[in-house]
Amino acid sequence: MADQKDYRSGPRRRGEQLVTAILDAAALELAQSGFAALSVEAVARRASASKVSIYRRWPNKIELVRAVAAHKAVMPVLPEQAATLRQDLLLVLRSMAAQIDEPIGELLRGLVIASLSEQAPSMADMSWGMGPNMMHLVAERAQARGELAEIPSELLLRVPTELFKQRFISFGKVTDRFIVELVDQIALPLWTLKPGEPHAS
Repeated sequence: MADQKDYRSGPRRRGEQLVTAILDAAALELAQSGFAALSVEAVARRASASKVSIYRRWPNKIELVRAVAAHKAVMPVLPEQAATLRQDLLLVLRSMAAQIDEPIGELLRGLVIASLSEQAPSMADMSWGMGPNMMHLVAERAQARGELAEIPSELLLRVPTELFKQRFISFGKVTDRFIVELVDQIALPLWTLKPGEPHAS
C-alpha cells in the first residue's frame, strides 16, 4: 500500500523547482505503486503541490510519466577526443540499453503498456531524450571529422532511436548484438548514402 503521509505541509515551490519536485515525486510514487495505481493526488501530496499545478503542465497521467522518464534519463557524454561515427552511435544506443534495467526502464514499460491499451497520443518522444537532438549532435561531430558530407534529414536522424524503441516495445529489452547490427547494417549505410546514390543490393 502506498505511503499516505501528507507532504503538503512542506515548503511551496515555484517554477523549475516545482517541476523538479513534481517529477521526483511522481518517480517515487511510480516506484511504490506502479503505473496503474499512480494518482495525481498522491503525486501532488508528495510534492507539496496542487493538482492544478500538475494538470496545467501535464494534462494526463501518461504525459506526466513521459516527462518523468525524460527527467530521469541519463544522457551519454560523447568523448572529446577523436572518435568515429560508429563509436558515437554505439555509445548513445548502449547508454539507452543500459537504462532499460534501471528504474527508468520500468517507467517506460508502464508507459508502453498504457499507451497501447489506452490509445494514448503518439509515443514519438519516448526516446530517453535521445531522439533527433542527440543524433543531430552525433551527425555534426561526424561532419566535422569529414565522415559525413552533410547532416542527414530529420527522418534519417530518427531511424536509430525509432528502431531501438520498437525493439524495446516488442521484446522488453535490447541486446548488444541488435545494437551493433542496427548501427552497421542500417544507421551507417543510411547516413553515409549520398543523395541520388542507389542502395547496395
